[in-house]
Amino acid sequence: MDKLKQYYYIIVILITLVICWGAWPVVSKFTAKEIQPIASAVSTLSGILFGFVMASISLFASAKDNKLIRNTTLTGYLPKLVNRLHVTMGLLLFVCFTFLLVLFIPDSLTFTVDNLSYKYSVVIVMFGIFLGLNSFVQFYMSWRGFKDFSEHM
Repeated sequence: MDKLKQYYYIIVILITLVICWGAWPVVSKFTAKEIQPIASAVSTLSGILFGFVMASISLFASAKDNKLIRNTTLTGYLPKLVNRLHVTMGLLLFVCFTFLLVLFIPDSLTFTVDNLSYKYSVVIVMFGIFLGLNSFVQFYMSWRGFKDFSEHM
């Protein structure tokens, strides 16, 4: 189990890469009209989750006089949890911006590789899907850590 924990992030990244690779044949055929509602929904969801994480950090800041907060700060657990929450916030913000960017890229913007034409918007959507899946897993892990911690407050 400790080996799995050690390689957890690598395993998650590999799984999301496999999911993205499997989704490519479907997503590569999307037009701007199909991408825009998806991008809007995902960026909205990321923004909402960002707000939840920010509220979690605000709760720690407002409870700084709590004995549990003081003790876990001394042991180093709280700074690690807060750091994980900050990483989660950064990933969610990056997902939000990635999908907002997609909203403004027209279908006519393409590039060619090996005589095949690809849309920039589709490539950015795939990157956003990769980031989104990873950030949602990170959000789940951070939220679980916050939930476990806050039960003792």
